[in-house]
Amino acid sequence: MEEGLNVFSIRDLENFSGIKAHTIRIWEKRYRILEPDRTDSNIRKYNESELKKILNISYLNRNGLKISKIAKLAEDELTQKVMTVSSSRDENEKDFQPGEILMSAIRFSEEQFKEALMPYIKRRGFEQAYALYFHPLLERARILWQTGSLSRAQEQFIRNIIRQIITVEDSVLKPVTGKSRSIVAMINTSDNLTDNNFLFYKYALKKRGFDVIFTGGILPASEVIEIYKIKSFEYLVVNSSSFDFAHKQIGYFNNIGKSLMIKKIILTDSPSGNKKIHHDSLIISSDPAGFLRCIDGLR
Repeated sequence: MEEGLNVFSIRDLENFSGIKAHTIRIWEKRYRILEPDRTDSNIRKYNESELKKILNISYLNRNGLKISKIAKLAEDELTQKVMTVSSSRDENEKDFQPGEILMSAIRFSEEQFKEALMPYIKRRGFEQAYALYFHPLLERARILWQTGSLSRAQEQFIRNIIRQIITVEDSVLKPVTGKSRSIVAMINTSDNLTDNNFLFYKYALKKRGFDVIFTGGILPASEVIEIYKIKSFEYLVVNSSSFDFAHKQIGYFNNIGKSLMIKKIILTDSPSGNKKIHHDSLIISSDPAGFLRCIDGLR
């Protein structure tokens, strides 16, 4: 795909990156990180190259780099820094080489890609396979698209195949019998790029015998109360991967938890900066492995 054929609004950039539109505007003015074209009515419009750049900036910022330092990087330096940070995270799993598996997806061979994934499920079981291997694979595919090594179609193909596997595993789960089931509500308020993780979290909760309220899609935070009015729940799972989630919504969900007497609220896929913020009713996880540890302690 040739870059520039797709045109994105600032809201599109917000939805993809998790960085709020007003923050993007501030960064454009202060650091000139993007220079979008404008329509006759002065509305910003961005090409795919600029979308990738804001995703790279978001990735580095989530991994501890300040925007003032990121903004000084040239285009090739920005790409190289993303690859360096991403590669250092891959080293945590010595027996897993995502690059080798991704090669089977480049030519859109669904059968070969699934065959490359199945041994990990047989070796570790689906839960551990997703947490230790499939999630890093998704992260790597996203980085490779952002840095120009994969096309958008290839990255989406990879996400779609893994989503299929999650859906199949979820469909064959047998109900847990012999005990009353606590109810968990799940709400995704911001980021459609972590939807595979959210589907996996639903699976993990169901496997442990929880009664899960899962609506799919993105909802405003206020819908939590509307869900509770119809079916009260003991636990709440919220996607907190949005760039400025810590600044806007943690307090809001903490107050909801107190007013509705929710036992625990789990904030998932949280950027590293959120880990410094704690409330009694909140549990913060940064990735699928962390989420599994969190729910193993729930009753």
